[in-house]
Amino acid sequence: MIIYRLDCAQMTGRKAAHDYLQAALPLPPYYGRNLDALYDSLLELPSCTIILRHPAALLWMGRYGAQLRNVFHLAAAERSDLDVTETDAFLP
Repeated sequence: MIIYRLDCAQMTGRKAAHDYLQAALPLPPYYGRNLDALYDSLLELPSCTIILRHPAALLWMGRYGAQLRNVFHLAAAERSDLDVTETDAFLP
C-alpha cells in the first residue's frame, strides 16, 4: 500500500496548504484548491495511508485548519481503503 507522509507544519495558510498538498499528493491537474476539491480528490486516490505529522500545527490556521484536518478523516470514513492517521513522532 502507498504511504503519504504529510507535515502539517508546512501548511501555514490556505494557499500554502494547497500548494503543499498538490506537491505531496497525486492530485489531479484540475484540483480546485479548496476543501471540497480536496475531499473529492481524496476519494479518487488509489488505496493508501496518509499520515498527518504534527496535526496540531493546523490549529494556527484557525477554523480552516480544523476543517482541513476533518476533510482527511471524512474521506477516510467514506473509503475502507484509505487510512488516515495522525502522529507527532518523527517519521522519515
